Amino acid sequence: MKENNKQHIPATWGHKILRIVKDDTLNTNTLTVRPKEKINHILIDDLQYEYESLSLEGWRYQMGFSLDDDSFYLYYKKPIDKLK
Repeated sequence: MKENNKQHIPATWGHKILRIVKDDTLNTNTLTVRPKEKINHILIDDLQYEYESLSLEGWRYQMGFSLDDDSFYLYYKKPIDKLK
């Protein structure tokens, strides 16, 4: 009976977008506009470390996509605890 009375609050999802680039020159030269706050720029050599760090923090890979020839993007999300 108590189970039926509980309110189910939908989860709030946080998200991260990683822009993966081949080297530092691409990272700085191809950014003609100021980078967005929510996009983290990662060198491809650091991708394995970043993947492991995100997994430990509870981030889960959702999809990858490409907008240009010099880089690709990875989209991660995780539920955010509203009570904190």
